[in-house]
Amino acid sequence: MPGYLDSETDIEIITASTMVENQASAAVLRKNGFLPVVHATTEDRGFEQPAITDKWIR
Repeated sequence: MPGYLDSETDIEIITASTMVENQASAAVLRKNGFLPVVHATTEDRGFEQPAITDKWIR
């Protein structure tokens, strides 16, 4: 069953980031059709140190 973003908008790509160690968030993304595209990259989230994250796309 298509969701709102699939059927009611022109959005083609959705991206997400998760902390590498947060497997619960990764499982939620997988269940919602996201695919991992980058593993363990740095992302500046405004903290003192960059976060190590995985990148996802749907």
